[in-house]
Amino acid sequence: MNVEARNSALCYLSYRPAAELLEFAQQLAEDAIQYGVEIFIMVDDNNFNISAINTSSNVRLLQISREKCLRHNYHKAINTGEEDVFIPSVQAFRSLHELYSNTTDLIVPRHELNLIGSDGLWLWIMASGKFLPPWACSMANAVGFSRRMLIAMDQFVQWLGEVPFHEFFFNTLAVQLNFTIVTPTELNTIEYAKVFFYKDIREQPNNMWHPIKDFPKGKMWRTSLVNETSKHNNTFDLDNLEMLCHGNQTMTNIEQHLKDLFVRFEISKSNFSSNVRRLWRQRFSDLAEECQKRNVSQEIVSFAIKLADHAYKLPEPPVPELVRIKSTNHIRLEREINEMKQAIYQSSSNSTTVTELRKQATNLIKKLTVEIRQEIVEEEKLRKQTTTLSTLSITSSFSTTTTTTTTIRSFSIANTTISSLSSSTQVTIVMVNGQLDKVQRQHDHQMFDRVKTRMCSVGVNTEKLTTECTVGASRWSTGHSVGVVGAPLDTPSVQVGGQYTDTAHP
Repeated sequence: MNVEARNSALCYLSYRPAAELLEFAQQLAEDAIQYGVEIFIMVDDNNFNISAINTSSNVRLLQISREKCLRHNYHKAINTGEEDVFIPSVQAFRSLHELYSNTTDLIVPRHELNLIGSDGLWLWIMASGKFLPPWACSMANAVGFSRRMLIAMDQFVQWLGEVPFHEFFFNTLAVQLNFTIVTPTELNTIEYAKVFFYKDIREQPNNMWHPIKDFPKGKMWRTSLVNETSKHNNTFDLDNLEMLCHGNQTMTNIEQHLKDLFVRFEISKSNFSSNVRRLWRQRFSDLAEECQKRNVSQEIVSFAIKLADHAYKLPEPPVPELVRIKSTNHIRLEREINEMKQAIYQSSSNSTTVTELRKQATNLIKKLTVEIRQEIVEEEKLRKQTTTLSTLSITSSFSTTTTTTTTIRSFSIANTTISSLSSSTQVTIVMVNGQLDKVQRQHDHQMFDRVKTRMCSVGVNTEKLTTECTVGASRWSTGHSVGVVGAPLDTPSVQVGGQYTDTAHP
């Protein structure tokens, strides 16, 4: 793919494209002419004759031989937008593309962090020697890339000599380059293995769904959605939710009422422009803040937070460095790795010398990863001796845990005034027998005051090291959870050192 091309693109990956896929790709192509997106279908089976497929000029079929992949260092299979990702309508893709294409480098369903590069869980051992911590991962059935993300991936493959496992490659590279990562709610129905029904699609018609392998059924669902949509009253207002917030309305089944409101918003939002959806986020944020001040039930406050994210999802927060003071060995290894990279870039791509340099670079990265883990442990010990304890809670071992919290370090992230809500996943690094062992995650929703500066810090207690951001008096954990049929998107917000400038808001 020409990463310097000015147009965006959507590329399906298919072993052998089904007739239903070809038909929907044609519909997408006709609609995408309006907003400059080209449609491709990558055919994986080299024995399949793509010249026998009759498509219009708007849909291009691609086929790359295995020999060519090997020649360009693509030794391992990599899938980004699989054919069993079900897109309910052309409008569903258009809405997602227009909402995030100018502000985001990487679009993924979720974003799981492995802050210390612990390789004892999942498939993290495959990242060892390829990346320094922190690492991150996601399902990669459907992904969106910006142009600069594609360029960065190409450069990384050039120096490494292979494509790392895609489920940690995209997220980790984006984290380490401080690129903008978004996990839109439209992608929270991308699952490893789950059965979906038409009722699910009808209630969230702007979502993308995986896996749906029954292509004839998918075609039937699209037709049914078109027929139902024409009958809907595509309007949404806050009257009912505001009345609940103000205590002017009581009902016996509030859970069902909130679900009905949610479905109504999900159906309506495809008709909203990107600017209108950002404004809806602000309105939901304001309402949640007002409800909280009125001491309304947490169920209603959480629902307003949920709607804010479903209107427009904020980018993932940047990850602060865990090592404040680098050791002499750390600095030396870092310098040697950078020198090795430069030597690889300047050499012939597949020469014997380059192969040896890559082996040496892998070993250096592994050594520096171990050094970083040791530095984190040593800095914790030092802080325990020198830092004033800020919180101490002691109870019995049967009812609660003993927690001692100190601040390791903090830095400010200056950004524009943004809407005040975001959902996140708490990331906790657990100490086991004195070793940084694993990452625990806990879903939660946090409220933010509308201020211009966020403070991020790393906290440590008797057993755990946590990383979190705060806004005003509120807390924001730095992590988020762990694979759209992706379009190369335009370059988004600006990252300069510790200053994170959010350009995603009107």
